[in-house]
Amino acid sequence: MLFTISIAIVALFLIMRLIRGAVSWYQDWRGSGKAFKRMLKQGRIDAGVYEDAIWTETERFGRHKLRPKISKEQRRVIRAARIELRNDFLNDHRPGFYQYILLFLIASVLGLLLETVWMYVLYGVLESRVGLVWGPFSPLYGCGAVLLTVVLWRLRDQPAWMIFLISAALGGLLEQIAGWSMQTVMHAWSWSYLHFPDHITQWVAWRFLIAWGLLGIVWCKAIMPELLYRIGEPTRRRQVVLVTLLSIFIALDIVMTVMCFYRSGKRQEGVPPQNVFEEYIDRHFDDRFIEDTFENLNFSRDKQPRTS
Repeated sequence: MLFTISIAIVALFLIMRLIRGAVSWYQDWRGSGKAFKRMLKQGRIDAGVYEDAIWTETERFGRHKLRPKISKEQRRVIRAARIELRNDFLNDHRPGFYQYILLFLIASVLGLLLETVWMYVLYGVLESRVGLVWGPFSPLYGCGAVLLTVVLWRLRDQPAWMIFLISAALGGLLEQIAGWSMQTVMHAWSWSYLHFPDHITQWVAWRFLIAWGLLGIVWCKAIMPELLYRIGEPTRRRQVVLVTLLSIFIALDIVMTVMCFYRSGKRQEGVPPQNVFEEYIDRHFDDRFIEDTFENLNFSRDKQPRTS
């Protein structure tokens, strides 16, 4: 029950962050909101941006407000000022623990969602593709987002070809380590590229290195700067406390997942639990739980990845 509540809190927190980001983007587009007022206050734009605006009166909760509808040219001016404000923020604030935890969580959830939709649209397969025992997380995407951010942070203004090559190498390394670890430690595999003519190893193929390279360019030039700017710096103590609790929860989730797969492999070998903790895992996270939760993983030794 406690972990169900924790998962609900995590999901609600991420949904609220996404909604807040969407609202902020809409306010920027309409020429309103905190970011717009901050740009006015700092002198990055002047009130003349409203000169040709069309004002409409709206009523909310019994209060009348005037709202501007600005032109494309005015929006272009606001967007340029906002990008300048964002770049100044990024130059003054290097990502830290707070930002990396949120990046990991957001990428883990969105990556899982996109992969689920992708598999359903292309292959008509709808299955659980989570990577941890608790919560809607796919840690491979979270680790990829954090790894790209750590390495590419200082290179975000470098030429696209450099970012492409580095991102392709990082993506291939991440897939190789993740695939090898699952097979070695967990006695399972989730994907295989052996049936592709351009495969390099079981878990790395040239086509996906290209995809990682292109993703790195998009991440570095468009997604990462905007996402880090939206996350910003913690301004209240409760934000730091919440993110700290989330990091503890994710760490515990990862440890429990690794132990569940470890015991799954040991059970296949006929090795009984060696202590109370392993007995607890075998009792609450048995083979049926693993198969139902990680439907995209193959644990059968009789079903090896196909090569053609």
